[in-house]
Amino acid sequence: MSGRHLTVAEQRVWEAFPTGRTVTIGHSPHMPASDPDTVVRAEVIARLLLGECDPAPGHVPALRLRGAAVTGELDLSGCDVPYALAMTECTFQQEPRLEAASTKLINLSGSRLPGLLMRDARVDGFLRLTGCRSDQPVQLARAHVTGTADLSNASISGAPALHADSLIVERDLICRDATINGELLMWSARIGGTLVMEATHIINPDGVTLNGDGLVVDGGLFCGEVLTPSRAMLSQGELRLQDAKVSRCCVLTGARLSNPSGTALSAERLHVDGPLTLTDATVEGTVLLAGASVQGQLALQGTTLNAPGRNALDASLARIGADLAGTPGFSAHGQIVLDDAHIDGSVELAEARLHNPHGDTLSARRLHVLGRAYCDGLTSEGQIVLNDANVGASAEFHRARLRNPSGNTLTAWGLTVGGALDCCDGFVSHGGMSLTASQVTSAVCLARSTITGSLSLRKVRAGAVKTDTHTELSGPVDLRYAQVDVLTDAPARWPDDLLLDGLVYQQLEAALPVESRLAWLAKENSGYLPQPYEQLAAAYTNSGHDAAAREVLLAKCRCQRATRPPALRLWGYIQDWTVGYGYRPARAAGWLTLLLLTATVVFAAHQPPAAKPAEAPPFNAFLFVLDLLLPVVSFGQEQAFHPHGWQQWLAAGLIAAGWILATTIAAGLTRILSRR
Repeated sequence: MSGRHLTVAEQRVWEAFPTGRTVTIGHSPHMPASDPDTVVRAEVIARLLLGECDPAPGHVPALRLRGAAVTGELDLSGCDVPYALAMTECTFQQEPRLEAASTKLINLSGSRLPGLLMRDARVDGFLRLTGCRSDQPVQLARAHVTGTADLSNASISGAPALHADSLIVERDLICRDATINGELLMWSARIGGTLVMEATHIINPDGVTLNGDGLVVDGGLFCGEVLTPSRAMLSQGELRLQDAKVSRCCVLTGARLSNPSGTALSAERLHVDGPLTLTDATVEGTVLLAGASVQGQLALQGTTLNAPGRNALDASLARIGADLAGTPGFSAHGQIVLDDAHIDGSVELAEARLHNPHGDTLSARRLHVLGRAYCDGLTSEGQIVLNDANVGASAEFHRARLRNPSGNTLTAWGLTVGGALDCCDGFVSHGGMSLTASQVTSAVCLARSTITGSLSLRKVRAGAVKTDTHTELSGPVDLRYAQVDVLTDAPARWPDDLLLDGLVYQQLEAALPVESRLAWLAKENSGYLPQPYEQLAAAYTNSGHDAAAREVLLAKCRCQRATRPPALRLWGYIQDWTVGYGYRPARAAGWLTLLLLTATVVFAAHQPPAAKPAEAPPFNAFLFVLDLLLPVVSFGQEQAFHPHGWQQWLAAGLIAAGWILATTIAAGLTRILSRR
């Protein structure tokens, strides 16, 4: 049955509806309607969709219209529409209203709309808005689409442009090659399949572009193609994914995110069940991943982050299940923050370029890395902070170039490294380095490196500290209270400003000659400190070099002498000249022999009187003097003869000298015998 009072175009639509045929009227959606034969009233469409026309036997009715100019308001709000609606390349005079409607599939591809109202609607099938043009908001809040929603090539403007909070799409939401001028509001939306936004441009410079706070995507978020970075998203404004949950992967390859005065990507507490790929991207503004959980790799290869003077990347408290990979080509102008982050793989920043000259380039306080920190060829202008960080394997800075005009280049107080800390093979630091209270299971290797600022290894625990003849250390070096198993170095290459108090090492790989080691100790600029000398002597003793150990302890006494009052200093010179502070037993033996021979001649010429002439043995000058000089041994001469006058004073002097010289010799013999 034909409808009453219908135009020619409407009559064609009416007749085609029962069999579901497509009616092509020929109107272009990009030109205004001028031919009355192309106009279809919205009320006629509503009458058809609500069942006024009887279906044809053996056919499924559907409204399929192409190229029409739709006048009036198409209002199906709250209605149960049992038929499919396909109006492609049509121009709508007024906003279609399907609020709280229940419909079959909807296809408005290529149409021009003054907005679209589908709040709380249900679509049993797909929702296709591909190529649509709308200069007013498209409202899909709380809508439910059981199939795929496709907005590819759409162009939408508004505030917000696309209002889709709490939207449910059971399959994919495809927004490929779309242009959104305004906010794409999707907080708490749920996508059962993939969310595809490849080559989509979202422009909202003064606000939020994609607002996906609380968004749930079960099949992966794709904002760029891994193999085709040019098919990436462009976001001008803040892209938000706070508290979002993404399964499989989150791909932002090649993305161009721009919000120079604020946050370009805000993804605090984002949860990704696979990798988060931000490779070959360009970001103007901060990338905020604080508290995020990424079960796979956080990939930053080839990405450039620009946030000068601010945080370029904030991943504090983040949990990454694999590697944080910035190799190769990663660069950042601003600070990288990894404070309290936990990385189950490795941190790979080889050949990366970090620039934040008036602050920290990398702040990784309390960072926990199960793998290694691989920073070979890293270029950093600013300070790298690894305080209280824990690296399970090695930390490698081969060929790294570190510069900080305002302070330390590398500060790592309390760092723990399960393997080696290698700053060697062309490592250059134009600024200080501090590894205070760090723990390195293997070696702290500085071989073939250049450090022009201060180097602090204070309270470090390490299996070894290694430098070599190619190592350049120009600034102060602080080794106070460090504990090292093996110290491998070139003593002459240490700078003059050296702090060694409390340094403990079990072995010196380059132990001799002792003169070079004493010159090394002399570079300690804090004045007389006994511990460095005692430690060096202990190391020589442990390696069996007793003579070298005695030389070190003698040097200790000489250094201490300079701090004494004049009288004690004079006594020190006497001790040094005579017996070498007890560390020259051969010299003491020489003095003892000289005194023995000289006194023997004197007493042989001037025999002292006997104490009891009737009982006295024959006088023997040699044994008499030997009795005086040796405090323990007695040959019976000293008790039998009692010198008087000047001889008595000579005897007293011999007794005192004997005590000093004999004990010196005994101490030397004890040290020698104790080593056998």
